[in-house]
Amino acid sequence: MNGTHPRSRALRPAAFWFRSVAGLLLGGVMLSFGMASAQQAGDTDQLRTLGQCRGCSFEKLELNGRRMMGVNLTEARFRDVDFSQTGMNIAIFDFAVLENVSFASADLNGVSFRGARLINVSFENADLRGAVFEDATVEGTDLQAGNLCNTQMPNETMDNSDCD
Repeated sequence: MNGTHPRSRALRPAAFWFRSVAGLLLGGVMLSFGMASAQQAGDTDQLRTLGQCRGCSFEKLELNGRRMMGVNLTEARFRDVDFSQTGMNIAIFDFAVLENVSFASADLNGVSFRGARLINVSFENADLRGAVFEDATVEGTDLQAGNLCNTQMPNETMDNSDCD
C-alpha cells in the first residue's frame, strides 16, 4: 500500500468529473451572462452555476449564437436582449417580461412562455415547435413569423401551420 486510504482513491474520479463539468458550465455557455446588468448582485452568478435565475433582470445583452438549453428564467425580466440564433430547447420563460428582445432564427423547440408578457419580441424564423404560449400577453409581437408546429398559442389553440 502507498499510505493512502483506498476509499479516497475511489472518490478522485468522481471529484475530477464534477470539477470538469462545473468548469465547462462556468467557462462556456453561462459566462456570457456576465455582461448583463442585473437587478441583484447574485443574478448572474446564480444563472452561471445553476442554469436558472428566477426573477432576475437583464438589459442590453448580446447572446446570439449561444447554447442555453434547459435554463429556468421564470419571472425574469429582459430588455433589449439579442437571443438570435441561440439554442434554447426546453428553456422556461414562464411569467417573464420580455421587451425589445430578438429570438430571430433561434431554436426554441419546447420552450415555455406560459403567462409571459412579450412586448416587441421578434420570432423571425425561430423554431417554435412544441413551444407553449399559454396565457401569454403579446404586444407588437408576431408569433406567426416563427415556425409553428404543435405550438400552443396564447388563445389556447394549437397551431400546426408549419408541420411537415
